[in-house]
Order: sequence, then C-alpha cells, then structure tokens
Amino acid sequence: TCESMSAEALVVGDKSVTTTEAFKRQSVTSERWLRLLEVGHSDLPAFLQERREAGYSIVGVEQAANSIGLNRFAFPAKCVLVLGNEQNGVPAPLMHLLDTCLEIPMLGVTRSLNAHVSGAMAIWSYVQQHALKHTT
Repeated sequence: TCESMSAEALVVGDKSVTTTEAFKRQSVTSERWLRLLEVGHSDLPAFLQERREAGYSIVGVEQAANSIGLNRFAFPAKCVLVLGNEQNGVPAPLMHLLDTCLEIPMLGVTRSLNAHVSGAMAIWSYVQQHALKHTT
C-alpha cells in the first residue's frame, strides 16, 4: 500500500522482516521502490519527536476515548501514520506522542480491523484528500 500510494517511506522495526516469505508475498516487490527506514521499538519515541520537529503531525490509528472518526478527519499534508500491532494496538507509551488519534467507524459486530487493513484505509483517505487533487 505504501509504495502504490506514493508514501514517503515505510518505517519498520527491523529491516530483516523484508526477507521473510510473508513480507515478500504481501509486498510483491514494492519494497524495491519504497524508502524503508529501520527504527527499533525503543527508538520510536525519539523518531516521532524528530518528525514532529521537522513539521510532521503524528497521527495514530487506534480506538481511544479521544479518537476522531477517519471519515471526519482532515489529514495534514505532512504526517506520520502510526499503526499498532494486531493484538494490542498502538503501545500505551506512544499514545501521548500522538497529535491525533483516528478511529475507523465499525458498522458490524466486530470491533476492529487488522492493522494492515486499517493502515491501508487511512493511507487511502490521505491520498483522496491530498494526492488525488493533483491528478486528472
């Protein structure tokens, strides 16, 4: 999704993940044309702070008390999208670093989506608001 939607970069905790069969099946070689940044879990707070200082808004996708519905959110032009893991979501120590917390409204019984699906939906929403305005 990141490469096909022209994201600036994809941040992973360990670049060796790109050598796994699961990653290769999902990426279909997209990682060859996408800037990959390796940021370990312990370095993530400092990375997010550096991005904020560089003018980026830090936007998380998580169901929280102060979440804004994805359908109502106007993405800033420069943002870092933070996704959590499948079971626990965005780690609690990172929540206070978010400028905004987005939630994808659920219409069925199931209360959540897989992290990669949530990320794809958020990226597509961003693209609709920003990148598609510049194409014909």
